[in-house]
Amino acid sequence: MSAVPTAERDPAVLAPTVRGRRSGRSGTMVRRLASQAFVWVLVAAAWELVCALHVVSPDLLPSLRSVAKAAPELLTESRFWDATGSTIGGAAIGFALSLAIGIPLGLFLGRAQFAERSTQLVLDFFRAFPPVAVMPVLLLLYGVTLKMKVIVVILACVWPVLIQSIYGAKSLDAAVVDTVRAYRIPRMLTFVQVVLPSATPFIVTGVRIAATTSVLVAVAVEIITSSAGLGRLIGTLQFDRQTPMAYVCIFAGGIMGYLINWLVKILEDRLLAWRPTDSGE
Repeated sequence: MSAVPTAERDPAVLAPTVRGRRSGRSGTMVRRLASQAFVWVLVAAAWELVCALHVVSPDLLPSLRSVAKAAPELLTESRFWDATGSTIGGAAIGFALSLAIGIPLGLFLGRAQFAERSTQLVLDFFRAFPPVAVMPVLLLLYGVTLKMKVIVVILACVWPVLIQSIYGAKSLDAAVVDTVRAYRIPRMLTFVQVVLPSATPFIVTGVRIAATTSVLVAVAVEIITSSAGLGRLIGTLQFDRQTPMAYVCIFAGGIMGYLINWLVKILEDRLLAWRPTDSGE
């Protein structure tokens, strides 16, 4: 009778392999962070070089040192936090309504082939329609209000959620569909146990895109219409020739978008913990 190989049954033999994998992943993460930090250093050095050579006027591109000096002063002012709250509020409301509209409608269109084919031309047309083009009409209807900003955010954010939900609902394997029909599984149970898990990875991708887009669109609307928020504060600071402070607001908007994307990524990892992960082997 042949003996079982020691490497297959002795945990002490397997432990170095596990530790090696963990150390390999840690090394990969360290290299990734180092490369990202190196790119940031290059960008900062190029920025400072352009400012030192006076390639661009300081009124348009201040040095990073002046931006860093202006940051503590602006961050202690209530107008900055009031503007940030207005931007986050408008973006959050528009984003939430985009999810409430896009996910159910996308799942319905993805599973109802006739409805999806009938609406495809309309969806393609309005998806390519720039939300900024309807702002004059919205300004006439609602003025410079929160409602106007929320509508523009919805018009920009609903499409990635809607389209990804359609793709997710259509991603069911033909064998799975045939099995559901053969066993006559109720529609609600099919939706909860089959359609929704299959569509969730696609939906989460659309949610990540819409989450970041909501902040960018909200700031853009505030700049164009001078509605309350970071966008209006940026315009005011630039008009007062306080360009370093304006760049502090610009960086704040970028940080907000990054943090939102990071939070959605954490949510994605928890919702999709059941997915098999790539071991890197």
